[in-house]
Amino acid sequence: MINFRYHIVSLMAVFLALAVGIAAGVSIGAPVEKGVLDQAGKDRDEVTALRAEIDRRKVVDQYRQSYELEAGAVLAGTVLAGTRVAVVAMPDAPADVVQAVTTATTQAGGTVVREVQLKEDVFNPNSAAEVADALSGPETAALNFGAETTPGTRVGRALARAIADRAVGDRDAQAQQLDRALTRAGLVTISDTSPAWAQLVLVVTATASTPAVLPAVLEEHLQIDLALQERAAVVLAGPNSTGLEGTDVLAARNSAAAGSRVSTVDVADLSSGVTTTILAGKEQLGGRLGRHYGALAQADAPLPELPVR
Repeated sequence: MINFRYHIVSLMAVFLALAVGIAAGVSIGAPVEKGVLDQAGKDRDEVTALRAEIDRRKVVDQYRQSYELEAGAVLAGTVLAGTRVAVVAMPDAPADVVQAVTTATTQAGGTVVREVQLKEDVFNPNSAAEVADALSGPETAALNFGAETTPGTRVGRALARAIADRAVGDRDAQAQQLDRALTRAGLVTISDTSPAWAQLVLVVTATASTPAVLPAVLEEHLQIDLALQERAAVVLAGPNSTGLEGTDVLAARNSAAAGSRVSTVDVADLSSGVTTTILAGKEQLGGRLGRHYGALAQADAPLPELPVR
C-alpha cells in the first residue's frame, strides 16, 4: 500500500538523482563546453575559407568572361561583313543567349535583318488543325503541303520562304504574305529591320529540361531547321553546357538528315560558344555543312578550323 513513508522515500530518490546529475554535470561540463567552443571556432574558420574561395571563383569567372568576350571579338573579327542574318529563337530559348548571339553578329559585321520568335503552339499536337488552317492561303500553294504534312514542316517551309534566301535582294510579295499569315495566326513574331532576305539563319534553342522534351517534338523542331537550311546557311546554337540529353542540338547530331546539313554548337551559353556560333555561320556560308562544335557528345571540335574561310 502506498503511504506517507513511500512518498518520502520517492522524494528522497528524486533529490538524490538530481544531486548526482548536478555533480556529474559539474565534473564533465567544462570539457564538453571546451569541445563545443573548439568546434565552433573550426566551423567559423571553415566558413571564412569557403567565402574566400567563393570570392576567388567569382573573380576568376569574371576574368574568364571578360577574356572570352574580348578575345572572341578579335577572333571573329568581321567574318560576317556584308552578311544578312536572321536570328530565330525556338520556344524557351534563353533571352540572354539570343541577345548575345544577336550582338555578336553585328560586332562581326553582319546585319540582323530579322528576329523571329517561334511560339509553343507550333509544336502542340492539339494545334495541328489551326496551323494547317493558318497556312492554307494561296501564298502557300508552292510549298507542297500535303494532308500528312506535319505542323513543324508546314511552319518551317513557310518561315523559310518568308525570311531566307541565299540570293541578294529584298523579299518578294509572297514572302511578305507568308510573314503576315504566320504572324496573324500567332505562330511566330517577326521583327523586321530590313526588307532584305537573310542568307544566314542562327537558331537559338532551349536548355535541357526535366522532364525531357519528347522525341516527337524534337523531330518537329528539326523540320524547322531543315526547311530553313533549304534556303540559307543554318547554325543551331544550344545553350546546353549543363546537359545535352533531350535537346535540339543532340537531336540534330543524331539525325542523318539534319546532322549532315545543319551545323551545331552545344555551348552557346558561354561567350566562347557565342563566338564559335559566329565562326560556324561563316563556315556554313562557305559551303562546309554539318559541322558540330563545343564540348559535349558528338562534337567534331571545340571550334571551326582557323582561319575560317
